[in-house]
Order: sequence, then C-alpha cells, then structure tokens
Amino acid sequence: MTNNPVAPPPRKKKKKTKTKPPSFSSIPDDVIVNILARISRSHYCSLCLVSKHFYSLLSSPDIHAARSLIGNTDARLYVCLWLPTPSSSGNHHSWFTLGYRSRPYRLSLEPVRVLSSSYSPDRLNSTTVAAHSEIYQIGGSNEDKRTRAVRVFDCRNHTWRFAPDMKVARKQARSYFLDDKIYVIGGCTKTEEAMSWGEVFDLKTQTWKPLPKPPSFVDDAHSYHYGVLVYGGRLHVFFMNNYKHYAYDPREERWLQEAGFMGLARIKGPWCVIGSLIFAERNRKYLWYDPRNGKWVMVYGLDDVYRKRAKNYRTTQLVNHGGKLVIIWEQWNKTDREHKSVQCAVIRLDHMRLTPSSNLWGNVEKCDSVLNIVYMSYELSCCHSVLV
Repeated sequence: MTNNPVAPPPRKKKKKTKTKPPSFSSIPDDVIVNILARISRSHYCSLCLVSKHFYSLLSSPDIHAARSLIGNTDARLYVCLWLPTPSSSGNHHSWFTLGYRSRPYRLSLEPVRVLSSSYSPDRLNSTTVAAHSEIYQIGGSNEDKRTRAVRVFDCRNHTWRFAPDMKVARKQARSYFLDDKIYVIGGCTKTEEAMSWGEVFDLKTQTWKPLPKPPSFVDDAHSYHYGVLVYGGRLHVFFMNNYKHYAYDPREERWLQEAGFMGLARIKGPWCVIGSLIFAERNRKYLWYDPRNGKWVMVYGLDDVYRKRAKNYRTTQLVNHGGKLVIIWEQWNKTDREHKSVQCAVIRLDHMRLTPSSNLWGNVEKCDSVLNIVYMSYELSCCHSVLV
C-alpha cells in the first residue's frame, strides 16, 4: 500500500477591496482656498460652475484675504455705464469689467453679474471712489432731491451693501481716497457748502466728520472753480480765481499753502496719477506733468492712439490701472450725431529710469472699440481700478 499524502485544503483567495480615491470634498476648506488663491481670477467664472461649494468658496472674503496674503492680487478695471432702458424711456446703471476677447484678440467690456440679493442703487449725479477692493457710491439725486445715502459695491463677490449716511445731502460732489479715508467735497447748496464744504469718512471707525474749507475759499461763484488731486500723501486743491494752491495733511488735519503744481490750475479735463507723474490731455495730446520743473511734457509712442482717434472725440477717463495708463474716449461722425462709439487704449509706461532730460515712452498694448454704437443718452458714470 502506498501512503498518499493528504492534500492541504485550498487557500481562500482574499478579495481585493477597491480603495476609493480621495475626493476633493475631503480636503479641508482652508487648503482649497489656498490652492484657488494661486489661480488667476480670469478662471474663477469657470470654476464657479464646478459645484456650489466651489462657488461659495470663490465668493467668500477668505479667497481675497488669501490672495492678499500671498501677494497674488490682480488689478481689475470696473466701468459703470448709464445706458438707456429698452422697455422704458429711462436709463439704468450697468457695470462692466475690462477684459480681453479671443478670436479676434481685442479689448471688450464684460458685463458684471451682480447678485440679485444685494441692493443695486440707480442714482443720478452720485460720486464714486475706489477704496481697496470696494467702490463707494456716495450721494446723488433721488426724485430730484439730494441724498445722504452711501452704498458700497464689493468687487470680490459683486454684492452691494449699506454704509453710514453722510451728514449733508450732496449730488455731483467729488470724492477721493487717501490713507484709509474717503474725502467728499462740494455737491450741496451754497448755504450748506459755506458750513460744510466737505466730509471725511474713516473706513476703520465707519464714521463721518466735517472737512474744513481751505483758507482761500470764499463764498462767491469763483470759489466753486477749483481742481482737486491726491498726490504725495496729501489732498491738493487748486483755485482758478487766484491760482492759489493748498494741500491738506491728513496727519496734522490742517491745510498748508503750497507753491508748486501751478501748471495744473488750467487743466479742465480728466487727469490721473501714476507713481510720481501726473497725466492729462492738452491740445489733443496726452502729456505728463513733471513736478520738478513745473512743465508739461508729451508722452511719446502713442501714434496708434492718435491714428485710431476720430476728429470728433472727447476724452472721458484717464485711469491708473495697475501702473498702466488707460485712456477712454468717445467719438462720433458728423453725419450721425445720434450715435457714438466708446474707445479704449491700454498703455504700458517706460518710466523706470526717467530723468528731467529724458523722454517718457508709452507702449500701446491694445487700442480697440469696446462699444461700437450707443445712443447719445449714454453716459460713462465712473471707471475705477481695484485690486481683487
């Protein structure tokens, strides 16, 4: 007899359990925010469609705080147009951002989608000013009456909110931002302006307080012709009647008489400050002002802008857009006075080694029509560059 060995029992095969790959939802929100903050904001519109959670994160203030912390903020140009309403005889405000359209690659105004849950004011004759990542709409007229109301447009999530009202109702006032404070000047009756020429809003304390009049301001018609400019950490006022120049020091909270900037008193159109230079238009040319010698000097390299600009035009805005000069103008044909077009030019400035004897050159990156045909009732209400 042969002894057959007993065969061992067959081993049971272990079932391989499929491990699920980690989902994106398992990652903590602070990690996701840190990742999204490193992506260009131009992709945020597409990323908002991924999920409601993505939309919530991209709309939260945390994403802006993270972008600011790592220094990844972008300058975005917001444009507000006062456009005719097709269904009625009135007009309404519409907000746009300046972007680039592909095929062909050109400048375009992209409509801003304002959340329906926020309050979007439609007030005529209001003044607007950019403060950090927000745009303040101050005063204006409501049913032909001046208003003290202040509304804030948050450019991070495109929502409106209320802010404390001014002490005096104003319309067609001027507003400026300096050292976390908003300065509002004029816009009220002569009687009220004699008592409250301006107001200052502190963003930290959320309170208003009066701004005293400059020493040269007298209660007559000539005192209402003045220019205002924020330069060198001060608020400068230039009076046209006596050519006096005063600067308000926010630290000392008082007006100081200055002797410079006398060449600015005759500028009637828009101007802007980029670095230490002041830009404006004179005699159909775009110039820069040299504070060191008080002279206006032409910006070279803008032949493409002058070539595309029609004979009948009006420059409406000069904006400091992240260190670049943005020029917006309207133009129309003599044969069609009911319609006009809106043109825009983005210019990169080469002034890193600028000396009193050297020239300032501008590199025209793009110069296109952003609105081809609009009615004459159209108005460009404001144009601001903000960091978001």
